[in-house]
Amino acid sequence: MHKPHVQSGGRYPVLRALAIWYVIGAALTLIGVVIGIGYIFARAPGGFVDHLIMTIGAVIAGFFMVVSLLAVAEVLKLFIDVEHNTRMNAAGRIGMPSTVVTTASPTGIASSAEVIRGDGAGGRLAELDLDEETAEAALLRGH
Repeated sequence: MHKPHVQSGGRYPVLRALAIWYVIGAALTLIGVVIGIGYIFARAPGGFVDHLIMTIGAVIAGFFMVVSLLAVAEVLKLFIDVEHNTRMNAAGRIGMPSTVVTTASPTGIASSAEVIRGDGAGGRLAELDLDEETAEAALLRGH
């Protein structure tokens, strides 16, 4: 059903711990803003308008601080997820072969796997004249 995002163990435990600390820091910042607003109305010098202005400033600063801390935590989780997804989708995983096996074509035209491999086994890249004005030659020259 729902898999917890941050699991114990696995790769990059320090990054996971940092992400958790940033989330905890965001929660503590939110609690601090609420306590700060209470202090502003209870003990801060000045009148009601002064208290209102300080409260608006505290709410805006707290909002940006909480959002920033949560954003950093999500970026750390994103990096961990990108690494995990890259590792899971590597060649040889999920039914993807790590090597491409081709058979010889009776027409002598290389298959796309032979062209990609460029192993010289009759592929077009092995026979391509780089001075020739073809799309493949232009790509190989970097144009």
